[in-house]
Amino acid sequence: MTAAVFSIQPEQVIIAMDTLAMAGDTGRPFFFTTKFYILPHLQGVMFATGIGDLASRWFTQLERYLARDIHHLDNYVTPALRDLGNEFGLNEELTTTVYHVGYSEEESRYVGFAYRSTDSFASERLEYGLRVKPAVEVQHSENFPDDFVAIMKKQKEIDDQKPMSERVHIGGEIHLLLMQEGSMVVRTVHRFDEYNGLYLEMCEQLSNSPTEI
Repeated sequence: MTAAVFSIQPEQVIIAMDTLAMAGDTGRPFFFTTKFYILPHLQGVMFATGIGDLASRWFTQLERYLARDIHHLDNYVTPALRDLGNEFGLNEELTTTVYHVGYSEEESRYVGFAYRSTDSFASERLEYGLRVKPAVEVQHSENFPDDFVAIMKKQKEIDDQKPMSERVHIGGEIHLLLMQEGSMVVRTVHRFDEYNGLYLEMCEQLSNSPTEI
């Protein structure tokens, strides 16, 4: 699972996500990874919360669709994600939400869509505004990018207090994507204090593994 803080406005999109990936079988930190997938040929980006392997698989499938942009792609998404969800055995407890955000040539503005496994991946047009997953109370002052860092720090603070089995497990770094005026800029805006310790733990697991990854 992951943390996501994102703002969709007609003239710009800002997305912040952490980079920590946990091993599903052991619940231990496994590797650092990029959690949003930039799609310049579709003038947008894809990201997800829930099953990381499903998101990465979906990214590799997106090249199969002839679409001009994220808005056009929306015509094909739901049945394909339903098939993928069935393959991964998603259910009421094992869920995933996929997000597509990008520029719409039809509307000449940025738009966003959510596809939730809990709703059979039906297309949901997102309203403009700020979204925070997991949800926390925030004070958003348009102080970019400090607001996004502060929000995710709060998410992590709350998450770290939960039992291990209930945590989202937020960590690594915060990567931030800014889309505006036809450009996409990615920045690393924060590194959490536990980064080095997590890295050493990952290296230890790798050295003790009989197979390479």
